[in-house]
Amino acid sequence: MSSGATVTVAAVKHWLVHQALLATPIPRLAARFVDKLLALGLPIWRAHVGISTVHPQVEAIGLTWTRQGKRQVEEFEHGSFARMANSSPFYEAVTAAQALSRAAREDSEESIIPMTRFRLERGEGWPSSPLLGEFHAAGGTDYVCFVIIFGVDGRLGPHSSGAAVSFTTDRPGGFTDDEIATMADLLPTFGAALRVGADLSKTRTLLETYLGRDVGRRVLSGDVRRGSVEAMSAAIVVGDLRGFTMLADEVPRDRLVSMLDDYLDCLVGPVEASDGHVLKFLGDGLLATFAFDTREPQAVCADALAAATAALQRIETLNEQRRRDGQPIMTLDLALHAGEVLYGNVGSDRRLDFTIVGPAVNEAARLEALCATLDVPLVASRRFVDVLGAPEKFRSLGPRVLRGVRAPVEVFTTV
Repeated sequence: MSSGATVTVAAVKHWLVHQALLATPIPRLAARFVDKLLALGLPIWRAHVGISTVHPQVEAIGLTWTRQGKRQVEEFEHGSFARMANSSPFYEAVTAAQALSRAAREDSEESIIPMTRFRLERGEGWPSSPLLGEFHAAGGTDYVCFVIIFGVDGRLGPHSSGAAVSFTTDRPGGFTDDEIATMADLLPTFGAALRVGADLSKTRTLLETYLGRDVGRRVLSGDVRRGSVEAMSAAIVVGDLRGFTMLADEVPRDRLVSMLDDYLDCLVGPVEASDGHVLKFLGDGLLATFAFDTREPQAVCADALAAATAALQRIETLNEQRRRDGQPIMTLDLALHAGEVLYGNVGSDRRLDFTIVGPAVNEAARLEALCATLDVPLVASRRFVDVLGAPEKFRSLGPRVLRGVRAPVEVFTTV
């Protein structure tokens, strides 16, 4: 749409369809949509979009726009919606929409985007809602909220996700009936564009959460053909929590899972902070790589060692706190190795794993098992020490026989 073109509802719908096809990120889509509404002549003073998400820490994302230039993105932790009961007009609007979705028929032609309205200058809403009270005190005269429920498989359900979109004006008399009708006419198309962006964001988050950043990106880009692997040189990290199996029989299940999460946090954080990739969790341990593809192997191995050292320090800090609290503790065993691996899709025709395989991976796993035998928290292979090029950081523990490896391997630990 050129700057001199007349803005019409049809033109805005056309633009929204294109944004859906482009899967435009939600913050950009929402801000530009409000700008379009202003161009249509709607007297919007404040707009807000709240949209549910699928994320380990985030329940919803909120985007706020004001005529004065505010453009704010907020993340709300899990449980935030329940805590806003009786304090936010969003809560009332969403709960009403959820009741509608439970009663809606699949073939119904009624609107599935209900609207809640509070005429602030008439005293509606703000005496009981702190947020609406703030709007009224700042000059707000009218508030409307539309709730967009995202169905699944052609149906609405009680647990459907969705978005809530509110508009506030400070014009005396509030919104006109025609302006409300324009909003209602545009909201379904806006909701469709929102959903495409939201679904892509959710998919990306899920893939990164369960597969890791690099693997998630590769799978999302279509790298899913079975047997498609590439040779890659990398530093390999294998970690395992010593003592977990014994504690599993003694600690209640809810506390056991929480404890495992705390300990794995101590390892995952340093690995990802040093540009490593956690490929998979192995029960109470994990497998991670630091690829040599873009930087010198020596620098990459330095990052792997730094991540391992930081993880062990975090574990010790966690254990000190748990000892003070009289809680059981675990220790972390780590193995560092370097070599060539095959990286890609391995599995059956219907169930694949994007992982690394090869002798170097097996050797790393065998090295980790030596930690308990040698009573050290970290072991490194001769190969890793040589690539790192800093022998002064290690002391030799002598040659060791690794199961499945022909020749004895000299292993090291840090000084």
